[in-house]
Amino acid sequence: MKKLLFLMMIIPLGGVFSQTKTLYSVGMMQPKIGQTLAFESAWKTHLTKFHNGESKRQVYEIISGDNAGCYQLVEGPIGFADMDMESPDEKTHNLDIYTTISPKIAMEKLGNTYRWIDTLSRNYSDLTASKFMQTNYYVKPGMMPDLMKEIRRGVIINDEIKNPAISRAYVLTNAGSKPVLVIRTALKEGFKQLEPGYLPSTTAAFKTAYINKYGQAEWDKMRGSTTAVYNHVNETETMLVKHRPDLSSPIK
Repeated sequence: MKKLLFLMMIIPLGGVFSQTKTLYSVGMMQPKIGQTLAFESAWKTHLTKFHNGESKRQVYEIISGDNAGCYQLVEGPIGFADMDMESPDEKTHNLDIYTTISPKIAMEKLGNTYRWIDTLSRNYSDLTASKFMQTNYYVKPGMMPDLMKEIRRGVIINDEIKNPAISRAYVLTNAGSKPVLVIRTALKEGFKQLEPGYLPSTTAAFKTAYINKYGQAEWDKMRGSTTAVYNHVNETETMLVKHRPDLSSPIK
């Protein structure tokens, strides 16, 4: 199974969003076969005990791709200084995980931290969506600045043509030689937005505005050889994700 990379991920909802703290700690759990309902029940009990105060968690279910059936557990936004703080009930919390939840999961990944990049995000103050399409870009070493430059251009052009799409960008922190950039698109009207022709196309308007701003040569370069974006990456991964408020801390 591929390593899961999330902001979602990494994507917070309205009550937990902040521009002063931009980090999100993300974990993933995959229930054992036949244990999904038991896992959800155990997690709800754990959530009530430990994550209804300052230590909150938002949970997302992956419903497509290699990691379908897995759950994202997201804490944030936080800052690096928050990582120095230890909860007084940490031992009790961890023991509860080991005794009530761990027996029901087949796989667990913890410790990924993502940083929200506001300059690569669009309409990010509108956080009412509960369904998302996420693309992970596994970037070639040394190519992250070029990739971010091209994505930034896309943000600028989409702003100019008033594209209503809502997206947020994150990068994996301390990624070493394996940088990752995540783009998560909010689907306010649900997955039906992905139906062909459901939303008006902005392709022609985008092309015209891009050429007017950056020139025909830059457009040809960006669109050539599968597009410049994909020349900067080793691999991409796309999945559909939905928020699970019944498994998440209440947002106040």
